[in-house]
Amino acid sequence: MGWFMSPRASLVLMLLLSSLAQAEPEGLQLYEGGDYEAAIQAFTRVLTAPDSTQKERDLARLYLAASLHAVGQVEQTQQHLEVLAREYPELRMDPVRFLPELVELAESIRARVERERMAREQALRQPPPQQAPAASPAPVVRAVHLRPEAFGLVEALGLLGSQQPTWQLGGGLAYGQGNLEGSARVLLGGSPIFHVQGGVLLGHAAFQPYLGLRAVLVPGEKSYGGGAVVGGRFALPAGFVALVDVGAEYLPNDDDFVRPFALTVQAGLGFDIRLR
Repeated sequence: MGWFMSPRASLVLMLLLSSLAQAEPEGLQLYEGGDYEAAIQAFTRVLTAPDSTQKERDLARLYLAASLHAVGQVEQTQQHLEVLAREYPELRMDPVRFLPELVELAESIRARVERERMAREQALRQPPPQQAPAASPAPVVRAVHLRPEAFGLVEALGLLGSQQPTWQLGGGLAYGQGNLEGSARVLLGGSPIFHVQGGVLLGHAAFQPYLGLRAVLVPGEKSYGGGAVVGGRFALPAGFVALVDVGAEYLPNDDDFVRPFALTVQAGLGFDIRLR
């Protein structure tokens, strides 16, 4: 490997040598005489002296690195060589004046500093990365289902004036989308009763509470009304659903013997048919 200095670096080194020779001859003499510990102290004084010029400090740092290398303080040697490589990137250590190992170490540090400098310059030249456009949120797909239902109903207060709880069977069809659910039901008997209700299911667990409103139509008795419904839906295996609804309804009429209030409990079983 050939070691050389550019004309500019040679001129810098000559000027530094001349300045240091005038300011601190003992440091050079100690280094050349092999008294490296004393040379370290002398060159350190030049670096820390407030009246030292920049050129004096730079050359003192160069010989301080050489002195530290001579006594085996490699880490401190590398620190001073890196400072020189950053301040004088064209400077090469003269293989005539310094040991080949020190020259090789200084060159490896200078090459690393140069690579870092070129990488920074290249990063500054590159345009900033373009941010990818934000992905539009995926549309929310709400489950849709039909549910045929079969159930039984008990009217706890006695339906249409009866003093005894009344039992009836019925069927219906529910339509659900997401957490919304509506249904139409018919209670079979001497005078069919129709229920139309709609409400909301709470949560997404296997058991979902239900809150809704119900319209009640009894065409044979010319009685119509409505009220609130609370209940729940419990998912069973194979798509089956157990359902319970408790309704409190008001059915106004002109018959003083017919109670206008109804309290009903419906319990049944349905089967969900998934449409989406």
